[in-house]
Amino acid sequence: MKQIVILFILISQQLVFSQIENDKNLILVDKFRFNAGVYFPTEILKIGANGDNSNLDFDFNEAFKLDHYETTFFFNFFWRFSKKWVLSTEYFGVSESQKVELEDDISWNEYTFKKGSNVEAGYGLNMYRIFVGRVISRGVKHEFSGGLGIHAMNINAFIKGKAFINEENFEFKKSAISSTIPLPNIGIWYIYAPTAKLSLMGRLDWFGITIGEYSGSLWNLGPSINYQVFKNIGIGAGYRYFKASAKVDKPNWDGKFSVTYKGPIISLSGNF
Repeated sequence: MKQIVILFILISQQLVFSQIENDKNLILVDKFRFNAGVYFPTEILKIGANGDNSNLDFDFNEAFKLDHYETTFFFNFFWRFSKKWVLSTEYFGVSESQKVELEDDISWNEYTFKKGSNVEAGYGLNMYRIFVGRVISRGVKHEFSGGLGIHAMNINAFIKGKAFINEENFEFKKSAISSTIPLPNIGIWYIYAPTAKLSLMGRLDWFGITIGEYSGSLWNLGPSINYQVFKNIGIGAGYRYFKASAKVDKPNWDGKFSVTYKGPIISLSGNF
């Protein structure tokens, strides 16, 4: 009789354990996960060139009547390469250009584009993120992790049109700057999955440091929600706030910039 009771207890525990495993959201256990979607950010870009110029930092969107609203592709990939360690990558990019009549003088590198002149201006920004993290706490319905990563931002901007190259000469010029700026950061994220279908996630990245020719800061916040429609396919929505600023001291660009993106994301996710 005693042996039968023990066997019954073991079978019951196994059934309970199996049920827990079956109810566990796959976002907490699958090895690979990706999200591909569309990002709808409101943008604010302030950028300047020529570190000796007092008018270094101006609103690029306002000065050249660029649209404050963008629609861009967004992608991230997550790899759980061991029980405790994960690797993630991410990308999004924006670009825009516009022809305008200047309402104010603009000094850019060694040139001055005068009020009333017609110019074309534009910019592009590509943001790449790679992050290595470790699971700090894990349960049936949650996971809390933290780690180190780097945001690499490739930024370029240009102005072309009639410009004063000194007090007397007025010529057509194109002045462009570009740089790839590394911004290392620390980050944390938390996943809560109350059901096998639904999961909530929050992420925070922060940075503030000087590295060689670069100094700056970064904030990256991203709450999101995901619903597992099928075993390997889900749909999601979220919000992303991204703000970065940096000073650059290089021969091809002595200046600074500040960029802010904030807006919703809709995505399709896959896990396996």
